[in-house]
Amino acid sequence: MFSVVSRLFSSFCFTAPPARNALFAVAALVAPLADAGVLSLTNGDRVHGELVVVERDHVVWKSETFGDITVEKSKILSLETDKDLKIAGREEPCALAGHRRQQWELYCDEGSGWVMDFPAIDHAEPYINFVGDPIIFRGNVAASGVFEDGNREREDWDVSANFDVRNGDFHHLIGTQYQNQNSADVTNLEKYRLSYDLRWIFAEKWFAAGNSAFLHEEARNIDLSSTMGLGLGYLFFDTDKSAFSIQGGVNSLREDFIDPSLNDKSGKRYAAGRTAWDFRYKFDLGPEVYYNQELLQSLDSSEDYQSNAEIGVRTPLVKGILMEVKYAWQYDNTPSLESAKEDTKMTVGVGYSW
Repeated sequence: MFSVVSRLFSSFCFTAPPARNALFAVAALVAPLADAGVLSLTNGDRVHGELVVVERDHVVWKSETFGDITVEKSKILSLETDKDLKIAGREEPCALAGHRRQQWELYCDEGSGWVMDFPAIDHAEPYINFVGDPIIFRGNVAASGVFEDGNREREDWDVSANFDVRNGDFHHLIGTQYQNQNSADVTNLEKYRLSYDLRWIFAEKWFAAGNSAFLHEEARNIDLSSTMGLGLGYLFFDTDKSAFSIQGGVNSLREDFIDPSLNDKSGKRYAAGRTAWDFRYKFDLGPEVYYNQELLQSLDSSEDYQSNAEIGVRTPLVKGILMEVKYAWQYDNTPSLESAKEDTKMTVGVGYSW
């Protein structure tokens, strides 16, 4: 299109005045089309206009006729724009060369092309409009409990909250958990856990990871357990429907015990290799399954290792409100004396997500 315009203007000086006026009219019509974008929908509609922003599950498009419209990604067949884009994981502007079969072909400053899944794009916008990284905040809270009074008295609480804060290429994952068991046989066995993971997406699928966790668990004689580490991860996919990532690295682990006499040492500290993976999948009818696991292996002793995992199902009840069934598993190969190596727990509760 641009070559047509340039040829028209190159012949301008050698054209008679009446023809020149006609060429002005043609150029005036052609030039706007050269800059315009086209949004093609699965129903066959084509909407001319400009891209405003691509979000996780929809696209905002400025139509020449209707103004700003919001379209779900699943209804988009292809998207064409001549504007350079800011893509998560890339600091430099990128040009969209093609949109085919739900994939974007992109070319950035370094000149090499790469392909990215269109549904997996969390945020993209015209580079000229990029003045700062947007902040995206998601999360969920869940609670379950058992309360009995009469012949048996029992109170069990299990409350958790998880937050996902995304600021451009940085993802902040925060997890909290509180448990309390109180009955005639067990008195106020409490558990607190706080975790924080930082991910920096420096390429399309790769991210640098920093992780930390702090734990107090009276049932396992742990006064304070802390882990901190660095690693590298790979994001296979991350959409509203499904996500899967793995990571590995090195951690520093320290454990202090409530009753030191139940352990060989009053506290222990060691370096450990860490592997972790996270998976979730949301079915079309609404339920979502998830599975995550972490393994810590001491670099000094092959017998000193521990692992924890969660597998669960979240089923929406009404908008934002869900029912959650979760199975949690913990294993410590070198626990305190009188403590079992393995702990399991099944919970059924309600929660809220946004």
